Amino acid sequence: MNKSKSSKRNGKRGRASARGGGASLSPPPFQPTVRLPHKFRFVNGANSGTYGITRAMLLNLLQEGTTTGATSYRLIDSIRVKKVEVWANPSALGSAPTTVSIEWLGENGPSTIVSDTTMGVRPAHVSAVPPPASSNRWWSHTGSTESDSVFSLVLPIDCVVDVSTEVCLFDSQAAGTAGDIGGTSILGVLAYGPLDGYAGSKLTPVVR
Repeated sequence: MNKSKSSKRNGKRGRASARGGGASLSPPPFQPTVRLPHKFRFVNGANSGTYGITRAMLLNLLQEGTTTGATSYRLIDSIRVKKVEVWANPSALGSAPTTVSIEWLGENGPSTIVSDTTMGVRPAHVSAVPPPASSNRWWSHTGSTESDSVFSLVLPIDCVVDVSTEVCLFDSQAAGTAGDIGGTSILGVLAYGPLDGYAGSKLTPVVR
């Protein structure tokens, strides 16, 4: 009786071993494109004001240096915004309160504004996700509607901006130049772009 059961078990092990332990006979499909979440951080230490953010500005947030001077290759092929947060210092004693705001500007959705104002020693803080079903939730892709506005920020001096994103990187490095990175680029070195573009940019990336 016990011998019979043992023989059956041994037979099953042998058949499983012959089939490779149930492993697939061929490799499964996979996606070679690098796709990952990433949070970009910026500081506004120069001027208060309103900053409109376009799809092109988002696509230029991560680049690679070249040997052609101050230009660089864009590494982000596609990007979408998951959340935006802003923190602002309290106003100086006796000064007027400081207000920060985020306004979503995409199509197929309401023009939603989220704002907060400092009070006493409490800093202003806003956190906003793109409105449901609006184009702000869409992927921004290289070469397609890069001039479209995604959101607008009203910022005081000395504030911090976090932009939580999901990005897909180019499969090839030679994806075209992104623009001036503010100095002589170094081949193979990553360069982070300002949030508000290169023309008189004020929202400087935090990289350390």
